[in-house]
Amino acid sequence: MNKEIFIEKLHKILKEMEYSTSAIDEVIDDYKTLIDEAIQRGENEVEFIEKLGAPQEIAKILMADMPKRTKVDNRIIAISPFVAAVLFFYLGFNHQAWNPGWLVFLLIPITAISIETKGFEKYVALSVFVSLTAFMLLGTYLNLWHPMWALFLIIPSLGFLNSKKTLSRLFGVYTLVAMVIFILIVLIYNPAGYLHFLLLIPIPVMGIISGEIELVINSRKPFKTLLLSLASSLLLLLIYLWIGLQYQIWHPTWLMFLIIPIVTLLYRQFVKKEKIAVVSYTPFISVIIFFLLGEYAGAYHYSWLVFFLIPITAILFEKRK
Repeated sequence: MNKEIFIEKLHKILKEMEYSTSAIDEVIDDYKTLIDEAIQRGENEVEFIEKLGAPQEIAKILMADMPKRTKVDNRIIAISPFVAAVLFFYLGFNHQAWNPGWLVFLLIPITAISIETKGFEKYVALSVFVSLTAFMLLGTYLNLWHPMWALFLIIPSLGFLNSKKTLSRLFGVYTLVAMVIFILIVLIYNPAGYLHFLLLIPIPVMGIISGEIELVINSRKPFKTLLLSLASSLLLLLIYLWIGLQYQIWHPTWLMFLIIPIVTLLYRQFVKKEKIAVVSYTPFISVIIFFLLGEYAGAYHYSWLVFFLIPITAILFEKRK
């Protein structure tokens, strides 16, 4: 049994036992580190994993220490989609606020993260949804798509601050301060200028220096893959900024960033030969179709139906045991 199969089996068993997501992630990260360190020492991967024991036995040993979700937690998480749906239809039918009313569906992952994730990691995870919500509300009602797209820098800044490294934390502070100064300059001083973008250039460099973005030098393929990923992400960012600054179109051009997770999934499935469920693609595809129909066909009142692609795909392509 190799590392990928071992980790996949262990993750599946722990998930079936209804342990909290944060506890599962912590265990998985620990075992990944153990195996990676053993390989670096020159030990045989398969033999070392055999020494660790079967995933089933490991799960039983961990059972006493790992926190499980309570019945109340499960009920709260289970009811959140229905609460979100009721709020969405109320906002849509009564206030014609299909967009940004769809943001209420973020209550589903927010609820799960709030219950399952502990410590500062909770705020790192929630920062994605907080940034998106602020971006959409300020953009929709105040037309502040620019510079409020910079709010997404909250995500890497909290990621930096969550590190145990002092250098990473300093970079986190810089990212937050740079974001605030950037936004203030655009809003108050010079919305059409370019010099203030220099404040943001050091941030990806900081990620590499601090080790939060890992460059695997001893293996050419991972190194090339990472460089390609960084280059493509930077290219999309530059295209987004160019379209925004040149034509003042900041929404829905931000949808182009959803190309990144889609391409990542395609790469893992067809190049790395990993097993990727078809349903993994549907959230990104649904969001793209939802906004394109809503913005260019004025069809927010029925474009929400595309989100049924997610459960339908899951049912159609679910593997029968």
